[in-house]
Amino acid sequence: MRLFKQLIVVCLFSACFFSCKKETNSNVSEDTKREYEKFVDAMKTKGVSTGNILVYENGDVVFKSSNGLRSINPLDSLDLNSQFRLASVSKQFTGMAIMKLKEAGKLDYDQNVKTILTDFPYDNITVRQLLHHISGLTDYERIIAEHFVKEDSTKQYILGNDEILDVYYRVNPELDFKTGEKWEYSNTGYLVLASIVEKVSGQHFRDFLKEQITDPIGMTNTTLYKYQLDADSNMPNRVFGYRLALNQKDKIINDYDIVNDVRGDGGIYSTLEDLYKWNMALANHTIISKDYLDEAWYSGKTNDGEYTGYGFGWFLEYNPGEPTVVNHSGGWVGFVTFLHNDVDAKSGFIILTNDSGENFRSIYSNIENLRAGEPYQIPRKSVYKEMAKRIYDKDVNTAITFYNSVKTDTTNYRVNENDINQLGYLLINEDNLKAATKIFKLNMGEYPESANVYDSYGDALLMQGDSIQALEYFKKCFAMDNSLEYAKDKAEALEKALSKS
Repeated sequence: MRLFKQLIVVCLFSACFFSCKKETNSNVSEDTKREYEKFVDAMKTKGVSTGNILVYENGDVVFKSSNGLRSINPLDSLDLNSQFRLASVSKQFTGMAIMKLKEAGKLDYDQNVKTILTDFPYDNITVRQLLHHISGLTDYERIIAEHFVKEDSTKQYILGNDEILDVYYRVNPELDFKTGEKWEYSNTGYLVLASIVEKVSGQHFRDFLKEQITDPIGMTNTTLYKYQLDADSNMPNRVFGYRLALNQKDKIINDYDIVNDVRGDGGIYSTLEDLYKWNMALANHTIISKDYLDEAWYSGKTNDGEYTGYGFGWFLEYNPGEPTVVNHSGGWVGFVTFLHNDVDAKSGFIILTNDSGENFRSIYSNIENLRAGEPYQIPRKSVYKEMAKRIYDKDVNTAITFYNSVKTDTTNYRVNENDINQLGYLLINEDNLKAATKIFKLNMGEYPESANVYDSYGDALLMQGDSIQALEYFKKCFAMDNSLEYAKDKAEALEKALSKS
């Protein structure tokens, strides 16, 4: 069941559960610890935020660091007490909440959801199928985008489970597939699970988590946050998401979404130290017994018996008989997070970032390298970002000249078709259609054997009103690769429109 699906882990407990002071480990050399420090320092020298990182081995914290911005308005730095939005890392807490109800004899995993949530419009979905992402429930974000009516167009709505389920039940969308037929990651399923916890326990999900999970293991800086747009005096260490503008200079807030109050699939904020406590509570079976965790960390199956590699809120990276390794990533608005737990080895790591995933891939791969005793590697510059900078500083022709001068320098620059294509669409989003068209044309010349580059150029031509040429490029794209149905659909729609004109 070895699987890693996403962009897209100890001290022995004393009577008070934790002694969160251990920073040394005789099994980890001082040289190894210094390598972690050198990596973060090297990234910082390059102007790269690494967010908050904690690494522990054999139960002991061997490295932790904080490097980046907690907020951009006002400008404030991260520290080790900063509380990050966990995004989908929250799902394992939802899984644990269900396990706690099972432990208390208040529900069964194979219980029909409709016996708990009587308005639930589907007859044959069980709690276990929600946990395993095999329910077939369609995405609630799409339903809200298509069917939620904003009565006040000037208001920034912040919806939670109750409002979302009201719309969802009213729309009553068809399942994406027959329940159990396949694995498909489902935020909707975990939203429903949180609502199940509330119905069965009679408590708000926030209160249940605090009483049953976080308080008992001393996670005093972890909460299901009642989202608000602005700074909150009751949560001074809250981290805000942001992103770098396409000009590679300005920073833009990236923290709000209309469904930011959803609970179950995300919404929990926490710190490095609290998440270390959480992983250790799981490794030491102090939050729930080993029997329950063994079931939670056993892979779900589809109807045909295929293992999915997902348990009750964790991805599973082990085969039966091997040491237990579980993890989960999270990504929402400006946050990208990762929690890794080598359970049997009582080792793992935590990565918390808030710069919209700008450098997450490099941070993750280098932590993995260093844990394996391999050297870290400073990431190559992104050629498309360097081009974007020059487009805004000067013009698109300067950017293309720069590209041609460095495109073979793969030691220092990351150069690929997808990045250049992305630059084109980002320029369209910035209403710079002229520059986008030139970038797409450049990509066609660089990757003439790729069908997709012709579709992208066709999009730009169509937006400029050149329907005849756009049609030619959509057709060329589909002729080169008949799996690209989107190009065929565009061509057919365009031909139909042109025949009427």
